[in-house]
Amino acid sequence: MMPKNKISLFILELIKMTKKGQISWQESFHTPILPDGIERLVDLAYSTTIKEKSFRLYKYNTKHFTDEYEYYWSERIRFELIDNDGNCTFEFPYEYSLNDLYDAVRESSSGINEFIDDFLKP
Repeated sequence: MMPKNKISLFILELIKMTKKGQISWQESFHTPILPDGIERLVDLAYSTTIKEKSFRLYKYNTKHFTDEYEYYWSERIRFELIDNDGNCTFEFPYEYSLNDLYDAVRESSSGINEFIDDFLKP
């Protein structure tokens, strides 16, 4: 099993590289397959390729039952290594820094910074 510290360092480096524009993310061609009725995709799924490895990142809701017919939804981020067909070959363990990565990816792939810079030009 991979040490958690190594994964944390990897995610932090992805955040930095994404914010600097060294890694580009786009809307994922392959939509994640989620268990019907238990999980649901909240927003776009994003993907990138780094050193010939493909990764997918997405926000989803998961259903938690408190009783037989009572439940609530919680929001999570999932980060996966995927194959060429979009199948998950490794799911990274959840940690809070995935929220920061998701926010950085969403901002960079939206093009909002470039739009605002262009808009504010004299």
